[in-house]
Amino acid sequence: MTDASPLAASLAPWPDHRHPWRVLRASHVYRLTLAALLLIAFELDEQNRLFGKQHPDLFLEAALGYMALTVLAMAGSHWRWPRLAAQIHLQMLMDLVTLTIMIHASGGLNSSLNSLLITAVAANSILLPLLSALLAAALGFFLLIGSWLTNQWQAAEALARAGRGLGGWAGLVERLTNTSDDWLRLGVLGAALFIATLLTYALAERARRSEALARRRTLDLLEVAELNQGIIRHLQNGVVVVDRAGQVLLLNDTARDALGWTGAETGITLNGLSPPLGRQLWAWRDTPGLEPQAFRPVEHRPELIPRFTRLSGLHADNILILLDDSEQAAERLQQLKLAALGRLTAGIAHEIRNPLAAISHAAQLLQESVSASVSASDRRLMQILHDNVQRANRIITDVLDLARRDRGKPERLMLAPWLEDFSQEFIHDLDGPPVEWRQTVQPDSLTVNFDPHQLRQVLWNLCINACQHGVRPGATRRIDLHAGLDYRRGRPFLEVRDAGPGVAEENIAKLFEPFFTTRARGTGLGLYLARELCEANRAQLQYLPLAEGGSCFRITFAPLASTPETE
Repeated sequence: MTDASPLAASLAPWPDHRHPWRVLRASHVYRLTLAALLLIAFELDEQNRLFGKQHPDLFLEAALGYMALTVLAMAGSHWRWPRLAAQIHLQMLMDLVTLTIMIHASGGLNSSLNSLLITAVAANSILLPLLSALLAAALGFFLLIGSWLTNQWQAAEALARAGRGLGGWAGLVERLTNTSDDWLRLGVLGAALFIATLLTYALAERARRSEALARRRTLDLLEVAELNQGIIRHLQNGVVVVDRAGQVLLLNDTARDALGWTGAETGITLNGLSPPLGRQLWAWRDTPGLEPQAFRPVEHRPELIPRFTRLSGLHADNILILLDDSEQAAERLQQLKLAALGRLTAGIAHEIRNPLAAISHAAQLLQESVSASVSASDRRLMQILHDNVQRANRIITDVLDLARRDRGKPERLMLAPWLEDFSQEFIHDLDGPPVEWRQTVQPDSLTVNFDPHQLRQVLWNLCINACQHGVRPGATRRIDLHAGLDYRRGRPFLEVRDAGPGVAEENIAKLFEPFFTTRARGTGLGLYLARELCEANRAQLQYLPLAEGGSCFRITFAPLASTPETE
């Protein structure tokens, strides 16, 4: 509805634009019924004592016209033409004119139909703006005055023709001065018109505002419910809600995937959805403090850990079930432990390093002061002391690097010249037996997106690991660096290979766990730190066993298309 009139503004509070049309059609039904009742009463009143006693023919014509106009108005409201504002105003005029004519035909102020005019004005004020409603009341009052003056004029003319009074304006003035009772009736009817208009408009306005408020609150509740449904459906945790009988009321997408359910969401029971979960629920109901057990709902799916919670309020009989992936839960626990470890080491690193430095310094002084006659067992003890001090210092350094590592600043690196510089530095600083070093980069122009300092740290850890673990007894240490491009995935890679015995199958799953090591002097943080640095640069680090023997650690870099130069 696009009305620009005051009526349109008055209808704005209605919460539903269809509501005024429904009210208008209901008023048409009332008018049609009223017209029919008036016609029936007129036919039954043979003496015309109540209806049309002064002008029966005029009353009949007015009643028939009222019915015909109501039928036309009903057709207009059905087709919604003309617009709503025009129809309401036309309806108001129809009521005032036709009802005033019928009141005039039935005796004017003495007619019993005056209340119909009050009812019509009050009914129109439901849809009309306040100013229009007051104008309607005023127009109805003036029409009543006009009808009364017409009756007084006709009475004065009748008396003049009978020779019992003056005619014309003189006779009218004489009758007006002698009809105080009629003036009182007019005043009462006028007051009743305005009072009924104001009261009805106030009640209608209050009803409109109450309904608008109720509708807004309903819409808010629906929006909140829809938002909650969306949040629940996209939670990473599986969510299942069941009633007292075990009927599934809610099943989000995560729970559906975790449980391997492909059927309909409604009309299923928890036992039908997942028998192991159903058994745990009934056991928890019998024993609320029972600790839930992890279960595997479908083969080749991760284990799930259920948590049961009884809802409150109106849905106190319903039970909320949260499903956690056991692997993700273990990973979150691991991250929490590492975070706590980082905070701990950052706080006590200096407290540990200070006495550690004192021990190391004292051991060096002791070693320098002893004579050559010291027994081999004592020299062995001093060497053990020195080695373990160095190992403790390496552990502190690695843990601090893990806890305080800076955020990566990836750069576009030409891999071939960068590896040349790295190999020269590594071979120069490497202690122990020489290493057979081979490296290939295909194509020569291969570039990667990685923080150069962090890439050096990752590759250094991998090469040190190859020198320590990738050597067979009596064989020469060998490291092969092979870089290339995975054309299928569009991602460059770098492999670090050795010729050692490889990693035992039972240790592969724990290879990147922190503090896992097979060496007595190892810290177990090198590979873990390397993987974390790779992930910080949007790369992947994985272990690949070689069929011919040995180990291969592959760094798969971010796609070339996502580098800063090409984004």
